[in-house]
Amino acid sequence: MAPFRWPTTSNDIMLGTEVATRKPKSPADWETIAGILSQAFRSDDKQVDLTGRTCREWLERLINKFKEQDKKSLKKWAS
Repeated sequence: MAPFRWPTTSNDIMLGTEVATRKPKSPADWETIAGILSQAFRSDDKQVDLTGRTCREWLERLINKFKEQDKKSLKKWAS
């Protein structure tokens, strides 16, 4: 089985929504989110099995990317 690649922005939004709703504090909370998203992203021809760690790390990457872009934007406006 090929690894899941977070192919669309809607997948990112679903992750963010679940995290905002559940406010995970423990690895078990992240595993719950991973289970919910695995079911949501699954299709008849594609099995998806996410882990809590995968979800947490992907969200961290999204946040870091946003911060980088925000800094660039602020520098552009300050010039």
